[in-house]
Amino acid sequence: MRNFFVLALFVGLSASVSGQTEPWCRCAAFVTYQHSEVMVYEAPEVIIESCDNASICKNQCAEQLNSISDYGDLWSIGDSGLTVGQGICDYLKDHFMFFVHNHRVYGYYEVCGGAWQYANIQSQQKLCCEYGQHEHCISY
Repeated sequence: MRNFFVLALFVGLSASVSGQTEPWCRCAAFVTYQHSEVMVYEAPEVIIESCDNASICKNQCAEQLNSISDYGDLWSIGDSGLTVGQGICDYLKDHFMFFVHNHRVYGYYEVCGGAWQYANIQSQQKLCCEYGQHEHCISY
């Protein structure tokens, strides 16, 4: 009887693991700090045919993030009527991060739950948020 339960548990676990074979690709923008990365935007998922299609995921993510941000221009006006940078500052403010000084925003992609990888895109300007407001950066 005990062997039956062990076998049933094994079959159930195998089914749940093998049920996650549908490939997927995530795209996001991050601000890099000395010891961490903070996701500031996640784009809609990109459809790929296989988890072996990392280059397709990377290229489509770069294209999608460049399109949304006018090639990394934090001062371009988005569909919401706000600058891209203000959208990021609003997101950070909603997560209790009110100040950001002189940080680039980088594009990354993730294939089928693997590690986030750099998509070779970055913001044209550095991001600065003062009390959640997108400001021009002043270097010291």
